[in-house]
Amino acid sequence: MLIAAVIAGTATSGCRELGFTSRVLWRLPAPDGKSVAVCQEIPEFDGPGFDIRLEEAPASGAVVRRLYQIGDGDPCSEMAWSPDGQTLAVLSGHVARVRVVDVAQVRKRPPEDTTRHFWPQFDFSSEQQLRLGKDLRFVGPREIELTTCTYDLRETQRSRGKIRRCTSPEVRQRFKVPVSVEARSPGQGR
Repeated sequence: MLIAAVIAGTATSGCRELGFTSRVLWRLPAPDGKSVAVCQEIPEFDGPGFDIRLEEAPASGAVVRRLYQIGDGDPCSEMAWSPDGQTLAVLSGHVARVRVVDVAQVRKRPPEDTTRHFWPQFDFSSEQQLRLGKDLRFVGPREIELTTCTYDLRETQRSRGKIRRCTSPEVRQRFKVPVSVEARSPGQGR
């Protein structure tokens, strides 16, 4: 028991030393004001994970539904609600990736349903050309817009992630969300 406590304490302090905490990065009220989308950093040795969930409003901290958890490759840089509050878009800015969550579908499930969800994602980067993403917003009920630009990964690595600047002009991009973004299980495609 004592060994487990020492290991847990070391892991927590080690994560904190690396700058990983359990801080809440985003709290975005739903359009109807009844819930709040939350993105919270989860400290882990190999980089922080991220917990995306719904909570009751006002910020009581009571989890209504867990939407998904993801590792350090997909931090939640920005979040945006559709005007009707049925869909939540989450942006991972360093790779210009948008994950789209069908919140209406999640709310239909029993609260104790902790099924792992697989949500469609839209990638604007490739291995050959990394793109930054920012200014995520819905421009219609099923249409999303964001600004992207290319950047130099070597410069970002030299600065240990502190510098990410565009190496090309910024471009405003739009895309349509499928009518049903219901969660799919692995192997069903995106």
